[in-house]
Amino acid sequence: MFHSEVVRVLTKMAEAFNELANDVNSRSAPPRLSLSKFCRACRLLSPLIGCMGIAFRFADAEFSAKVDGLTKASESIDTIEALIHLDIPRNAGRDSNSNSRNLIRANRSVDLVRIMFEQILAQRGNSITGPVLTAYEQVFGPYHSRILKIGFRASLLTFPTKAGLLTKLNENEASASVQMQKFVTASSTVIQYINNLFHSTENDILL
Repeated sequence: MFHSEVVRVLTKMAEAFNELANDVNSRSAPPRLSLSKFCRACRLLSPLIGCMGIAFRFADAEFSAKVDGLTKASESIDTIEALIHLDIPRNAGRDSNSNSRNLIRANRSVDLVRIMFEQILAQRGNSITGPVLTAYEQVFGPYHSRILKIGFRASLLTFPTKAGLLTKLNENEASASVQMQKFVTASSTVIQYINNLFHSTENDILL
């Protein structure tokens, strides 16, 4: 039953973020990145996060809540650019429940997956604990307390093996490597673009 929910999830992730990257790289000046399209792409990460075991169950719930908030916002805000420019002048970016904070946290979650995939592609062996820990320490570690960091390290023991993860995702090593690399390339463009939008508003401190 679970397999039917995640059939070719890596392919869907790669395709969705490739579409977003194409929008960023389009000839329109300046680019316009659809908020609803970004939300749909982010939702495709949830099955992957769910495959990571008990340790990521809370992370998936929090990530989904942020994406839900952004999806609600997309009913009245068309683009990510518009969302940021609406929030920043009224200093809403510092509100933990604001649209811009939800965007930052969703973007960080995408970055976590990107770095994890990069590390998996760069190493040999059947363990993914090293790639996951590296991604966590780079993306979320600087913002978490010592207690949270200790708890996360302890949870590494519950992570699936690389082979176990690929089985849950209905992927073999060759197909997974192709789709992971596509996701890494496409998501890098999207992540950097969103970060640059915040930098351009001189609110990079929020990142």
